[in-house]
Amino acid sequence: MFARIDPAAAVFTLINTFHTSPDRQAAIVESLTRFTATARDLPGFVGTSVHASFDGTRVVNYVQWQTQQHLEEMLAREDARAHIAEVGQLADRVEPIPYRVAFVAAAG
Repeated sequence: MFARIDPAAAVFTLINTFHTSPDRQAAIVESLTRFTATARDLPGFVGTSVHASFDGTRVVNYVQWQTQQHLEEMLAREDARAHIAEVGQLADRVEPIPYRVAFVAAAG
């Protein structure tokens, strides 16, 4: 299942912004992609997307869980803590902020 950008969806959305340098951007994308192979099978996982800025200075990870509790259970895992440490070493700054979808529009 893919992340649902839907104001009516009952999901917990976390958007992580990783500030980095162009020489480390691909490593952050790779780490997020690799960890998703594990996270996608955990209870409550809905979906994720990873976005890399064209200038190489940011990576945005949009991830949804059924509830905040599901996210917290994943974050308590040893492999998750190791992953967070890994991307933390690659990023100059990380901004993990929870959001709710307030509005969505499409063409037409």
